[in-house]
Amino acid sequence: MSKKDKKIILVAQCLINPYCRVHVLGQNFPLSHELMEYLMKLRVGIIQYPCPETTAMGLQRNPQGRQQYDNIFFRNHCKELLQIPFLMVEEFLKNGYRLVAYLGLRNSPTCGINWGKHKVNRYNTESPMPVDNPDPEDPVLMGIMAEILSEKFHALNLDVPFMELPIQQPAGSEERNRFWLDLKHLVEPRNPKFMAPDA
Repeated sequence: MSKKDKKIILVAQCLINPYCRVHVLGQNFPLSHELMEYLMKLRVGIIQYPCPETTAMGLQRNPQGRQQYDNIFFRNHCKELLQIPFLMVEEFLKNGYRLVAYLGLRNSPTCGINWGKHKVNRYNTESPMPVDNPDPEDPVLMGIMAEILSEKFHALNLDVPFMELPIQQPAGSEERNRFWLDLKHLVEPRNPKFMAPDA
């Protein structure tokens, strides 16, 4: 017999409900369907948290950069939204499940993993549009929610891989292919069919 590899993943809500996404990032239901189908096929339990932007500002919000969300009020809102989902993660871990990754959204000011330099608007505040030719020396930050999650995992001494779904890149692109390879590497190595029988 093989060991049972019980897996969970923590995801941003808009990966399951693209209607939550601000319009400049697009909805891309087919990609969400592909992702959910893959996770379900591999028997990965999905834990999601409510979208912090939608719950703070509604569906008709204007696109903004990380700068506008980086305030004590929004950070506190994110922490409140994470209370139950994070307790669920801890309960699953306590019962022998493996947290394969946190999955955010590329170019999201809240749930992205690599937020680099972005253009500024006429009011000299950060826009959601990345600069065309970023300098490799420019600082790269996590989105606000992703940063808070990283701090919580660190406090529990948990080494959790962080990934972001490249929703704006076309199918077959280098970015999309790399995402799937990285996700499969995290999900499948301990899948029972790849594990040696128990001694």
